Amino acid sequence: MTSLITSNPHLASACTQWSTKSALGLDTEFFRERTYYPCPALIQVADDDAVALVDPLAVSDFTPLDRLLANEAVVILMHSCGEDLEVFERLFPSRPTRIFDTQLAAAFAGHGFSLGYSTLVTTLLGVEVDKGETRSDWLRRPLSESQQRYAALDVTYLAPMHDRLSRELQALGRLDWVEQEFEHRRGCREVERQPEAAYLKVPGRGALAPPDHAVLRALAAWRETEVQARDMPRRHLIRDDVLIRLARVQTPALESLRGVTSLSPRARTRYGEVIAACIDTARAAGPDPVDTPTNLRPHAATLKRLKAAVHLKAETQAVPPGLLANRRALEALVVSSVTGADVPAEFRGWRSEVITDALLACL
Repeated sequence: MTSLITSNPHLASACTQWSTKSALGLDTEFFRERTYYPCPALIQVADDDAVALVDPLAVSDFTPLDRLLANEAVVILMHSCGEDLEVFERLFPSRPTRIFDTQLAAAFAGHGFSLGYSTLVTTLLGVEVDKGETRSDWLRRPLSESQQRYAALDVTYLAPMHDRLSRELQALGRLDWVEQEFEHRRGCREVERQPEAAYLKVPGRGALAPPDHAVLRALAAWRETEVQARDMPRRHLIRDDVLIRLARVQTPALESLRGVTSLSPRARTRYGEVIAACIDTARAAGPDPVDTPTNLRPHAATLKRLKAAVHLKAETQAVPPGLLANRRALEALVVSSVTGADVPAEFRGWRSEVITDALLACL
């Protein structure tokens, strides 16, 4: 049975009932084509009896749901929940306390890496899930019967998948690994959303000389701060490729900006002085160590050995290689060895039990 929740009293009553459950399935539908932050369009909640669709366009007080998600007695079941957590951050002051991500759990149980919800439902339960409303307009009201049915299916199978994956992980002794990895990834996402880390998302930065890379860091941090404040997509302010061109602009920057034809006249008029100040300040300060990455070409053989070790360990552990270590993590490990830095955070925790020693032996 599926019900719609469109009022504050109805949500408060439902949360009182849900607080007695040991686990709840949650999912969200959202829209973010024209905004920086996801715009909540629907919140689906499933208990062992029914599914409720909470309408964030009609409900204004989410305090009861916020308290529910912070309740340590209730496990929140989700699938690939990164963007869903962003939705919650826009609605709730606190963050969910106990989350079980079925996508992550499936990888640790050996079912595959980054499996979609419908694929995992079929893999674990042998059920085909309708994908008909994947690109639906979730902000449109009223919701069609087809939309409501699709939204409900997105949480219907979370509990049975949780039950099966929990049994499998318990037998493998990996439940704690899943919890550690989830917290690690949540921490990484929080760091990556800081303006100071925005340059890491700009493609093509590796080709920049150190002084230009320092300028890019300053420009990317300024852009991130601006788009967060204005709630607009990065590309609507200044595209990534334009940032790369601006990073190569020399001082005095204000005069040189006229040569960056890809910078729109509107952006040049509105932000020209701020952009020029960022460029001039960054060039005057000079590059930091982070702007001079370690040349990894002499370490190609080492990276090849590390990759082989990851694949061998993944085979013996029956998990996807990408779960143990991706290329970026292996490169960070090499850099830490060359520079004498601490072992990267990715190789602590559960990985220290599984793969870290084998990788360190390859260095």
